[in-house]
Amino acid sequence: MSMSKINIQHRDLSKKTKVMRKEGMIPGVIFGPTIENEPIELSSYALEKIMEQGGEIYKVPSKKGDIFVKFDEIQRHPLTRDFIHFSLVQLPKGVENEITIPINLSGEPIGVKNGGVLVVMKDEVTVRGMPRDIPKEIKGSIEALDIGDKITLADLKISKDIEFVAEDHEVVATCTPPTKAEEEEESVGDEAQEDTPAMEASSEAESDTTKTDESEQ
Repeated sequence: MSMSKINIQHRDLSKKTKVMRKEGMIPGVIFGPTIENEPIELSSYALEKIMEQGGEIYKVPSKKGDIFVKFDEIQRHPLTRDFIHFSLVQLPKGVENEITIPINLSGEPIGVKNGGVLVVMKDEVTVRGMPRDIPKEIKGSIEALDIGDKITLADLKISKDIEFVAEDHEVVATCTPPTKAEEEEESVGDEAQEDTPAMEASSEAESDTTKTDESEQ
């Protein structure tokens, strides 16, 4: 499985964090079973890219080789939204972890094309497995979803090396019939279209009558 790697650097504690941020570096800390609160740093640009790409588990270099980590906390300035600080927690080696990852549904349901409404019940799910086996996201197609149909966790394809923490029958998305308000809106639209030719015919008739009256005068 492809996994993003974060090239963190050891942080020099003699440098003030305010100076670091002005230079585009964000102070952080990494801790875990084999690491005791080690000060680290990462560029603001790199951290922003990581947030954009998404993901829950990452690799970082260490003295004993790459280790698996996840973000424990990311602090931002309340007004500017600039990064202030971040922390990474090491995942235990050889131990299954429960990680919440996003569900990415693709395609336009056939039910929506027929007037139905797509209702997404879950946009993320918790899975259990070894860090190296947990993907960034779970993908699923909803193109075949018709009105009255539903997709459950059991319908999503995942690796045999991981499992859902929730029950397989939990609903991810469903396509419901159009609401009464939507049906009435469509009905009004249809009636308006039907009335248009009649109104045009009535307008033409009135115009002809006016011309006849003027001719008689």
